[in-house]
Amino acid sequence: MNAAVYVAPGVVVLREWPMPSIGPGELLLKVRGCGLCGSDIAKIRSATVTPPAVFGHEVVGDVVAVGPGVSEFEIGDRLVVAHHVPCFACHYCRRGSPSMCRGFKAVNLDPGGFAEYLRVPAPNARHAAFRVPKALSDETASFCEPLACCLRAVKRATTHAPGGVGARPGDLAWVIGLGSVGCLFVQLLRRAGVTVLASDPLPARLTLGRRFGAEVFRGPEALEERARELTGGRGVDLVMVTGGGASILRSALSVVRDGGAVHFFAGGEGDELSLPLDALYQRELTLTATYSSSPGELGEAFDLLVQGQVQVEGLVTHRLPLSRLAEGVALALDRRAVKVFVTTEPA
Repeated sequence: MNAAVYVAPGVVVLREWPMPSIGPGELLLKVRGCGLCGSDIAKIRSATVTPPAVFGHEVVGDVVAVGPGVSEFEIGDRLVVAHHVPCFACHYCRRGSPSMCRGFKAVNLDPGGFAEYLRVPAPNARHAAFRVPKALSDETASFCEPLACCLRAVKRATTHAPGGVGARPGDLAWVIGLGSVGCLFVQLLRRAGVTVLASDPLPARLTLGRRFGAEVFRGPEALEERARELTGGRGVDLVMVTGGGASILRSALSVVRDGGAVHFFAGGEGDELSLPLDALYQRELTLTATYSSSPGELGEAFDLLVQGQVQVEGLVTHRLPLSRLAEGVALALDRRAVKVFVTTEPA
């Protein structure tokens, strides 16, 4: 079969890849398409992954074979599947940190969504696979995994005990970046009753953010003025960082209120966060982060998409075949694409 294969830092090429075989409880999918995630791009550009490798985890495909013991799905079903599943029993799983489970990354799709076929391991088939209704497009279904990650971030950044930090209904948040993830955050925060200010330097993305319900700004200066106007000078309760790396923290700290929170959804450039310990202490600031999601959030995200309660129309700006994955990476890096959907259709 064909796959878009990572062969060296920054290099992906279309190559032959071994067809996966399945065992008990497993599924074989013919991939219809896979969303290109920022984490895929980071792996493609970095030297931390040993080549060759096939990435891609926002997968939609058709079941073409089922292993012994599979009863939930049958040949011909169109599914959205996700890549990691926790053990559900360890300390991390019991404490609500499933993505820190030692087995979380050990279970993975084989080889990945940027291939014509993939094997869905038994835990993924049981806990991270959902039958897609006919009315839902492949592109919309592929947002299940990233939306689940956003859901987990919003829960962590907005759910606190009385007297705690973060945003609650009636509060104000700043979403930094209006790519596809930023637009998902705008919607989820608004669903949580939070008023959203959002920033991005690109006019087209400001248009998207405005359509999804944010008050939008090209830069932090005007946004900070508006935030203080809305809050009597306090600043925003929560800053949700979707990009910009460590350097963005300085701007976030200038806008977040004393006692507020800054949530880093994604990694990025910069080895250290520039935050004086005394400022953290004196202002009682909270820094939080989330990595990936849980099967529970995957189910919630899938239901939101099926019910139309979160909209993704307009977020997929480029649909490219496997052979042009490198082009999709370049489009995303140059910010000419909001979201790239990679298909197994011929070029």
